[in-house]
Amino acid sequence: MLPDTNILSSELRDLFLKLDASHLSEEEAMELSFCCEESIAGLCHGLHFLGKTFVSFAENDTLQFSPESLCQIGHSIRTAASLLPALMELNRSAERQILTGELQA
Repeated sequence: MLPDTNILSSELRDLFLKLDASHLSEEEAMELSFCCEESIAGLCHGLHFLGKTFVSFAENDTLQFSPESLCQIGHSIRTAASLLPALMELNRSAERQILTGELQA
C-alpha cells in the first residue's frame, strides 16, 4: 500500500514556488512557459497511458507490448528524461550558491 501523500504538494514544488524568474526576458519567459506546458502534457499523457496499459495487461493476462504501445511508452520516458537535465542544472545552481555563500538570510 502506498503511503498517504498529498500529490499536489511536495518539498520540491514548494521550493520552485520561491524561484525568481523576473530576470528573464519576455521571450525567455514564454519559452520556459511553453516547455513547462509541453512537459506537463507529455508526462500526464504518458503516465495515464502507462497506467491504463498496465491495468489492461493485468485484466487480460497480457505479457507483451504492441509496437504502438512501445512507441508511446518510449515517448513518455523521453518526456520524463527531458526534465532530468533541467533538474540537474537547478541542483548545480543551488550548490554553487551554497558554496559561494550567495544565499539570502
